[in-house]
Amino acid sequence: MPRKPLTLALVLAAACLLDTVATGADVDLGEARRVRDEAISKTVPWRTKSAENILNKNREYEKTQPFMTAEGLLMATYSLGQDEKNLNRGLEILTAQAKSDSSDPVAEFYQGEVLAWTGQKDAAKTAWDNARKRASAILDKDSDNAVAYYYLGASLVRLKKPGDARKALKKAEKNGFDRPMVDFQTGLAYLLEEKWKPAKDASPVSFDKEELIDQTEEASYADNF
Repeated sequence: MPRKPLTLALVLAAACLLDTVATGADVDLGEARRVRDEAISKTVPWRTKSAENILNKNREYEKTQPFMTAEGLLMATYSLGQDEKNLNRGLEILTAQAKSDSSDPVAEFYQGEVLAWTGQKDAAKTAWDNARKRASAILDKDSDNAVAYYYLGASLVRLKKPGDARKALKKAEKNGFDRPMVDFQTGLAYLLEEKWKPAKDASPVSFDKEELIDQTEEASYADNF
């Protein structure tokens, strides 16, 4: 079924973000990050309408870097395969937000994701490695930071270090990060090693065992990164 187009409000809002400097001086950035994480948890499994509703209900944070990150990812995800202009616009937003906060791994990680979607694999790997470094720097100061553990783990998956990725993801789960997202990345880590059953066990909703087994004679899953 074709995806519904972005609402006019979201398209216009996201377009404005390209010329907006994130401030967030008068809002609770912790709450803005919570909104970002909630919206991303819906965007990643393609529940894009739910993500859009979350963002539209929290427009008081729209000039903050976390909110802009979530909106850029949503625009890129919505547009994948059907609207190259808005896909590139989403990438531009993510790139700007990764630059605007040099300590944030989230925008950098999703910049890498969208770069990979558009076939820019070398640039994607650079972004993922930067996200890894940023997450590690946060954990040096805050060893219980679930978000940092998650993006460390997800970045390590993309960098083809599945064992280290699973260790970080386990700590993300322990510290309360979104379980389905952790499980999905854990499954991807197992796929890098062509361990089909553990991948299915990690995230039954995401991975169909029979389809995965059918891929064993094809190119390694790691070739996707």
